[in-house]
Amino acid sequence: MREQHYDVVIIGAGLGGLLSAAQLVQRGKRVAIVERLPHSGGRFTAKTYQGAQISTGAVHIVPFGSSGVLARMLRRLHIPHRFFDAEVFGSFHVRGRQIRSRGLLGLYKVFGPRQFFWFTCIGYLIFLRRLPKEQRSIPFDQWLEHHINVKRNPELVAFFSSISRFALSLGLHQVSTEEVIKTTKNMLRFGAPAIVEGGCGALTRELEQYILDRGGDLYLRFDVKQILQEDNQVMGVRVLDKTKNEDVLFLTPLVVSDIGPRSTDALLHNRKVTQTEVLKQLSIQSDDSEPAREAIGLKVHVLSDVSLIPHKGIMYCLDTQRIAGIVQATNFDPGLAPVGKHLLISHQVIQCDDIEEEKRLAHADLRLLFGEAFEQHCRILIISAYRGEWPVNRIAQGADVSSRTSIEGLYLVGDAVKPSGYLMVEGVAQSVNHFLDMLDRTKNEETRLIAQHNVISPPSRLKAIRWLWEAPGNARKT
Repeated sequence: MREQHYDVVIIGAGLGGLLSAAQLVQRGKRVAIVERLPHSGGRFTAKTYQGAQISTGAVHIVPFGSSGVLARMLRRLHIPHRFFDAEVFGSFHVRGRQIRSRGLLGLYKVFGPRQFFWFTCIGYLIFLRRLPKEQRSIPFDQWLEHHINVKRNPELVAFFSSISRFALSLGLHQVSTEEVIKTTKNMLRFGAPAIVEGGCGALTRELEQYILDRGGDLYLRFDVKQILQEDNQVMGVRVLDKTKNEDVLFLTPLVVSDIGPRSTDALLHNRKVTQTEVLKQLSIQSDDSEPAREAIGLKVHVLSDVSLIPHKGIMYCLDTQRIAGIVQATNFDPGLAPVGKHLLISHQVIQCDDIEEEKRLAHADLRLLFGEAFEQHCRILIISAYRGEWPVNRIAQGADVSSRTSIEGLYLVGDAVKPSGYLMVEGVAQSVNHFLDMLDRTKNEETRLIAQHNVISPPSRLKAIRWLWEAPGNARKT
């Protein structure tokens, strides 16, 4: 069996794997990335379809924009990129019309005087009061019900629900109060969301080129069969070269996995997790009342002849059956669609096992949101769903699984292990920071005196004040 030696082997060429590789090649490590698909990027890339950039998962959105964790890491690596930040806090489709809100005070038009009063009360509790320990783990919908009359404040409840479903792919009953509060603080303190120029596929290509230019190796169509260990120490990985149908040994003292804890553990025992197995596990009840659920969702890519959302930002949907939010990506970068066309991407949480029903409800919501304009000027390009083991999903936002494993030399990065309060690709980038910090402390005991020096903290709380009047956004190029 052919053998090759590396300082580090990374399993999975998703965003977490690519960022880890970029950081390690910058440190002079000999790195190999092993990816079972014929392309890199995972859920953070795009495919060209009928001239439009169809995202594989991330709707091209970077939640914390040019001030966030991902942007700071790219600047530190000197990787070319440009972020177009949102120009509004958001718009909200409510009571049959779209209301634009440049900042938090603009939500007065969404809620009206009574519900806006309760909105400010909730804001006070979130930002200025310490959350009691006994309330941290309760579902946010229960916490909200304790503080407001949910029946008399339907738009306020729908506001939190739509943001949770769009950003976390979870309903309010599935996410803890502590996690909602941490995430909300980070969303306001980092700044407006953004879309990267060229879409997430362009950034994936820049990362890939950066790694290759610095001597890293990228193996596509290579399927990892086993993580090798001896005396609780990583020794390497056994992979299948699918183009030649032959096994190869990559020997290394350090393995970084970007395929999630479940699949990583399976490879330690020389087996693979199947989609059928995962979906079966999801039907097993985690306790006496609630079934074990994962973040699962459905996206609709729409191409329109006319502009339907008049701003750079997210339109949250408060009066729909399924769709939680929509972004008109071409408002940020017109190059994401053919000339004169507008690309819209909607997202919803899958709430039943009938995918066709979920698609039908998405169609109904799009007709509700845009009326005759949808029928006359729009066509659906593609509808995609994600659930189970592929793509890699988290069990629940804020579970905060550690990057360190029980096997020396084996670490986890990616969506499934992102730290609490950091959503989507920001959490993926922050998981890489956590991994690097753990690695540095392992290699050099003196760095224990420098706590979490790789981990990026949010900006000053004073930045959140700008959200009162306007979204703190701009276009930033590096």
